[in-house]
Amino acid sequence: MANINLGDLTAEQKKQLAEQLAAEKLAEKEQRKQNLATLEEMAKEQLPSVIEQLTKASEALQSAKEFAFRSFEQYLKLKIETLGITSVQKSHTINVDGRKIIIGYRVTDGYDDNAGYGLALVHKFLGSLAKDEESAKLIKSINRLLQKNAKGDLDSKKVLELAKIANEDFPETEFQEGVEMIQGAYKPRMSKWFIEATQTDGQGVERSIPLSITSVNLPVDLDLSFLLPKDE
Repeated sequence: MANINLGDLTAEQKKQLAEQLAAEKLAEKEQRKQNLATLEEMAKEQLPSVIEQLTKASEALQSAKEFAFRSFEQYLKLKIETLGITSVQKSHTINVDGRKIIIGYRVTDGYDDNAGYGLALVHKFLGSLAKDEESAKLIKSINRLLQKNAKGDLDSKKVLELAKIANEDFPETEFQEGVEMIQGAYKPRMSKWFIEATQTDGQGVERSIPLSITSVNLPVDLDLSFLLPKDE
């Protein structure tokens, strides 16, 4: 489209151009309004049936999960009795003829109030260190290990790293005492019961059975590439 020099236009031409631009802008506004109304109608039409299907899928998974745990309830009781397995074992694997299931529970880190006293001792020790470069590096490393997760809990694996530093480099200090207090305050919480299942295919490859809606593959002919970011 050729550039228009407004200085070359007559007053009448400028008026016509302004009216044309205003009409185009109004048309775009009306089209957007229609599109938004169409989107709302499409959502009203499709969402109920989608929610219904997802609810059925959720109920089916819940039923299958209950069936699996009930099916192996007596098996697990006998296994614990026979093998002397303690309650600290969080998962159990059952493997027969290329089919495998792992059932159990997951835990998340948790600490009681005594962890706060331990943290106070650790920070008191850090405050007593010299203000040189090496001490600054140590303080930075320790503070990184003391960072809490999104739920406000310490990471038990990082606490183990802290304990190693305290025991090896700072025995019989407030640092070591504080870390020991934190470890003693560890109270893991049961998070959720889980099931993982696999079966071996004809080529001898063990393949997971998707048990979450995120893990289930979509059909290969469903092209959703339009939702992905495009290279500029």
